[in-house]
Amino acid sequence: MPVQPTYRPHHLALAIALALGCVGPSHAEDQATTPPVEIDGQPKVELKGDPLHRLLTFIGASDTALHVIDSPQSVVKGGKGNDLFIVKNGGSFNGRAEGGGGTNVIHLDASDGGTLGDTRNFAGLYQSQGAWTLASKNDFKEGVVVLNEGVLTNEGKILGDAITLGQLFNKGEIRGHVEVEEGGTFAGAGTIGSLNVRGNLEVSSLHGAPKVRGNLSLSDSAVLAYGVAPDGSAGTIRVGGTASLGDATLKIVAVPGDYSQTGQHTVIEAKKVEGQFGKVLHDLAFMEPVVQYDQRKVGLTYARNEVSIADIATTESGKAIGASIIEPPTIPHIQTPTEGAPGAIGEKVTDASAAAPEPTDATTPTAALPPTSNATSTAAATQQTTTTTNTAVNALLTSDKATAAYALEILAGDSNAHLARATLNSDAPITATLLSAMRQLDTAGFFDNPNRAPRFAAGNGDNGRVWLQALGHSGKLDRDYDPLQHSTQGLVLGADWRIDEHWRLGVMGGQSRTRQKSRELEGDLDSWHVGAYALRQDGPMSIRLGATHNSHDGSSARRVEFHGFKDRPKGRYDASTQQAFAEVGYNLGRASFSVEPFASVGYQRYQRDGFSEKGGDAALKVHGQSEENFSSTFGLRLAKLSTFDNGMQLVPRVSAGWKHAYGEVYTETRQRLVKGGNDYSVYSAPLDRNTLMVDAGMDLKLSKRNTLGIALTGEMGSDSRSHGVTGQWRMSF
Repeated sequence: MPVQPTYRPHHLALAIALALGCVGPSHAEDQATTPPVEIDGQPKVELKGDPLHRLLTFIGASDTALHVIDSPQSVVKGGKGNDLFIVKNGGSFNGRAEGGGGTNVIHLDASDGGTLGDTRNFAGLYQSQGAWTLASKNDFKEGVVVLNEGVLTNEGKILGDAITLGQLFNKGEIRGHVEVEEGGTFAGAGTIGSLNVRGNLEVSSLHGAPKVRGNLSLSDSAVLAYGVAPDGSAGTIRVGGTASLGDATLKIVAVPGDYSQTGQHTVIEAKKVEGQFGKVLHDLAFMEPVVQYDQRKVGLTYARNEVSIADIATTESGKAIGASIIEPPTIPHIQTPTEGAPGAIGEKVTDASAAAPEPTDATTPTAALPPTSNATSTAAATQQTTTTTNTAVNALLTSDKATAAYALEILAGDSNAHLARATLNSDAPITATLLSAMRQLDTAGFFDNPNRAPRFAAGNGDNGRVWLQALGHSGKLDRDYDPLQHSTQGLVLGADWRIDEHWRLGVMGGQSRTRQKSRELEGDLDSWHVGAYALRQDGPMSIRLGATHNSHDGSSARRVEFHGFKDRPKGRYDASTQQAFAEVGYNLGRASFSVEPFASVGYQRYQRDGFSEKGGDAALKVHGQSEENFSSTFGLRLAKLSTFDNGMQLVPRVSAGWKHAYGEVYTETRQRLVKGGNDYSVYSAPLDRNTLMVDAGMDLKLSKRNTLGIALTGEMGSDSRSHGVTGQWRMSF
């Protein structure tokens, strides 16, 4: 059985501590009890035989020559005595660094970091800050110290020991003993003499697993962060001597990738294994780990637990798709061994802060570890490995809880439910255009007939009129969560004619393009519009009627990314909408001032064909849908005529109205995963039951036949807002 040290090792600091000619052994022993010292703002290091204090002693020795390097050096060479080279920001070694005679130490004190290459005749290395790479092949016989703010990657060969309170990554070889203090981190697939851990030991597909020639000792404060990779590439800690687990903590970190639904990993393989882990931390949503111990190995088995997919979801859409996912029926569920039996899992603690290492694309699990006799049922179950055909579901099942909840939300594709609302909103400016054309015509007629006697609908007696209107409109649905933003630009052309003393009829046609964007969706909507309208004028009373038919060619692309899975499903669909309205207004104004209260009713219908997205395993089959709604609007419109000396006329106008919607306020969309799912429903942001509508603009009559107009519009509700600007040209004949 290895002996757990009861003191902090100080061999690696000998180059810093003894300083050979200037500090005797008895003097060094006295220093070991001296209180810790702070240097350059570094935290106090609670080490018996404190290397910081020893460094100060080395610096203060009368025969220590101090060299500060703060610029690139092509040649670095010490003298015959003891030399300390301190590397500051801007300093670097371009060639060989030669320590010379005596005892020589390098202190890396540059936050910029860098590379320390070919070194000779240096007893020790001290690093206090920055990220450095050590490529020296055969040096530092007394060892290396990495303090709290330091990050050192060893790609060469260190002859002595190493202590780390910061981060030490070993890709090469450390011949001596490695001590990982509390707060420190050690990782890497290189070779070391022996290892004692009171801090963090990381094994992952990024860094690999260390190879220990001698003994491995973990204390109860140690944390072994083990990356569960799809192919087991995180590796196995191989120990030539005894591995003492010491009630340390084993933290399971799931690496993104394409997993099988069960798997086994060999965590440690040693000449002898003593003790167990005190507790096991993991935050896997749908998998349960079981640690297995025998005399020479420590294994880890994970398999599907009893948690249903829908239970992890935090939104209704996530719960809906979670319940719809079809899991392979052959996936075995884990059977947890009896508590206290060999192979039983330690205390399970949820740890949502575990950070995953870099992803891997490997997909083949490692060979199974032989279980102990009491874990036979678990091991037997894990041999029936089955992989889902849907890699998105596979990535979901091996996610942690926070990632799984997010994954369900974006896999649900509830942005598809917003397509109907966004399409109907893109049609709203077309209806507004028809009403604007009729209202302007009526207002002009009112000003031409201030006595409000019956008159021609055109007001001035013109037989016909053509008008052209450019429009821009934008808005947002569902302002509280992942709003869908939409913007529309279009052009509408219309013409109308006087039929008799009271009636005027018109037709219109137009084209528009709408862009849609949310956190997970981008879409385009190309639309074509045709419509007809009619205006009846009886003195101060106006009746305005209109209807439009709109055809839409839509496309969408969703972003689905989580836990190493990426997909970009794209869809194309055809849709159509119809709108109709009837409005009554009564003008109470006099002379050049128009005051018109109005009331209207409206009807909208939406129909979309079903479509299937093209892409990977996150693609959805979206069923066709249709919906319709009715609304009423009550409001007031004001306008005033101003005539200039040159005969031009300016009519500023403003209106405000209250719109109320009837019927269902939610849009339901039925869809399912193309691979491995049943139908489920997602719902759009609710239709605003009550909306405030405002319109402000002005018309400038340039001549008897030509008029220009501009207007700003807005529609504000509790769950959506939109606004727009229009410009219009009219010519009468």
